[in-house]
Amino acid sequence: MAAGETAPGRACEAVRGDDEGRPRAARAERLNRLRRPAFLLSGLLTCGCCGGKYGIVVNDRYGCLGHFRKGICDNGRTIRRDDIECRVLAGLTDKLVSPEAVAVAVRAYAEETNRQNHQRRAQVEADFRSLEKIERGRKGIMDAIEDGMYQPAMKARMSELEQQRAEIEKRLAEAPADLPDVHPNIAEHYRAKVIRLAETLAEPESNGEEACEDIRSLVGEVVITPGDKRGENHATLRGDLVAVLDLAAGRRRSPRPEVITNALAGPGFEPMTDHEFTKTGNKI
Repeated sequence: MAAGETAPGRACEAVRGDDEGRPRAARAERLNRLRRPAFLLSGLLTCGCCGGKYGIVVNDRYGCLGHFRKGICDNGRTIRRDDIECRVLAGLTDKLVSPEAVAVAVRAYAEETNRQNHQRRAQVEADFRSLEKIERGRKGIMDAIEDGMYQPAMKARMSELEQQRAEIEKRLAEAPADLPDVHPNIAEHYRAKVIRLAETLAEPESNGEEACEDIRSLVGEVVITPGDKRGENHATLRGDLVAVLDLAAGRRRSPRPEVITNALAGPGFEPMTDHEFTKTGNKI
């Protein structure tokens, strides 16, 4: 204990420190609550007309914010919050297949994708080696001509090399962009995701906020488009997990490799491109 410092004085300092810490903790908790989504699908609903976001606009009903707040969209339809939430949960439940089926499908997909990746890379490497060989041949002919050893056969050989080079360069230009190999543990990753989803959907009320976060992490996007009838709304569920479940159930062709590998990017899924969304949408 330092000179002039008493035990009660140290205790007072400790209490004061706790008092100072409590407001900080309370503020942090308030900020955390503000960052949490207000509802299950907050931020996940998209207008099928303008591509803008949906939000609560009146009496617990979702509507296109582009229409109701900005006046830039013609979609004036609204949909009850509990209605769209029930439709999304029912859509996910309907798509569930066994975790084992998901693991088998994803594993087979990963093996085939990696095989094609390796084959494509081997072809690219072979093409670059061929280009180097062609360039050496062209240089040898040019050197011979400069040294006065020109022969008529050299012209035909030069044309042949030029044609080979053009074909290889065209093939390289048209080759698809290289993609990373699919992680070998991806099948088990998706298997665990499906198990968690099944448990959450079976008892969504038992886990409360945690269940809400689980479901949000597995839903990519819900696109709402007005139907022809009055008050009719079509909802399309999109996302990485939807693509994988459909793959496992044989409902669609294989998704692009980046859809599968996105699963390892973080606790949820990275969003896919609009082009891929168009392929993986499922009406609910």
